[in-house]
Amino acid sequence: MPATRAIDVVSDASVALKWFHADGEEDVQPARALLEAHKARTVVLTVLDLTAYEIGNALLRGRAKATAEQTATVLEALTEICHAISLSPAHTRLATQLADQHNLTFYDAAYAAVAQNREAFLITLDRQLLDAGLGKRPSELATQLPVTTERRRRTRSR
Repeated sequence: MPATRAIDVVSDASVALKWFHADGEEDVQPARALLEAHKARTVVLTVLDLTAYEIGNALLRGRAKATAEQTATVLEALTEICHAISLSPAHTRLATQLADQHNLTFYDAAYAAVAQNREAFLITLDRQLLDAGLGKRPSELATQLPVTTERRRRTRSR
């Protein structure tokens, strides 16, 4: 049986946050299913270096009201979970074009640029990225994942 190539996925902060915080969040289970698939090596998850800043801010200043210690622990875990990349000049050029074309913030366009450059899926819950057709919701992509033993067990126990 031939080995299946892992699905390349770039996650923005709106999805990566769900790996650590669930209260009041949407699409938590599909986001965590992608994380599980990453652990099973059927998905390769990548974030941008700016993801840590966005998650740190969301935890400290958002609804989560996490402590500094909790936030530091989450950010350390993020670096262990998946690779964070910086923008290359090619990513920067494409991000500026996408930001201009779709009226996006530069940092949102940066996620889309990296995903396009890698020929990867961008998973996001950002309405502007979704409306521009530049990303997919975790729930859309999760349905395309191979079923892992853990997901099979959880489905049977429901």
